[in-house]
Amino acid sequence: MNKILDRFWHKTLRRPYTLTVRTNAGQGTPVILLHGLGSSSDVWANVVAGLDKNKFKVIAIDLLGFGKSPKPDWVEYDVDDHATSVAATIKKLHLREPAIIVGHSMGCLVTVRLARKYPELAKHEILYEMPLYEGLPDKKIYQLRLNIYRRLYQRIIEFEPAYDPEDAKFIQKLGVKITGFKITPETWLPYIKSLQYTVLNQTASDDIKHIDIPMEVIYGYRDMFVIRGEPVEIFGEDIGLNIKSHTVNAAHNISEKSAVFLCKRITEANSNNFTKKLAKKSLQA
Repeated sequence: MNKILDRFWHKTLRRPYTLTVRTNAGQGTPVILLHGLGSSSDVWANVVAGLDKNKFKVIAIDLLGFGKSPKPDWVEYDVDDHATSVAATIKKLHLREPAIIVGHSMGCLVTVRLARKYPELAKHEILYEMPLYEGLPDKKIYQLRLNIYRRLYQRIIEFEPAYDPEDAKFIQKLGVKITGFKITPETWLPYIKSLQYTVLNQTASDDIKHIDIPMEVIYGYRDMFVIRGEPVEIFGEDIGLNIKSHTVNAAHNISEKSAVFLCKRITEANSNNFTKKLAKKSLQA
């Protein structure tokens, strides 16, 4: 599809983009894997390998602007752009039941927006290393870290790479050490727009309050990009009993050990053990 037709179809007619599904393997309960900022579905390799394909239909998607998915230069790349394109992709797969949706980093923000806008698509959410920056308690340590994050991200957003040798060192450091992804001219715009309009201008703290399906938030205590906290502490007593948090020995990446833990959480979610535990907790409250 040439650029003129692409703009007419997607911008003028408002038809959502469908994304590239890099993995679609197995049978059973669908598991949708959504990667983080500046990354691709490649980060899920250990999770894909660790899930039982006789029990799960494992689907790993490249988000809009990343991996092998479309990279339009006119899109805002806000959370609605991402969630709408994921929803269109899931619907095109004609799944027979709602999915367990697993997000990593920015993929968590997309996951909760997806569940709020399209509740029929998800039955359980697993949010690994969610960068929640809005709605946090007024604690000095939280505010200090948030200020550091915002200054760093604003500097990245304002940076205009020329992609010459003088910029190579900065881009390599940003791409590999911070995101694990090599920044290119094609991906730079989706990257900084997603950072600004999905990560910084996020909707997750409000979205979560309107989602009724079971959710699990997983923090890594060595993660320098995420602020940890208990759901009640962050969202208040009115959050309900559908959300649970875990803390693991992990940084802001999906290591082999993290993948093992994620596979266990996915398997338990599918066995309804999570729902039973929440019901027991509700009776005790």
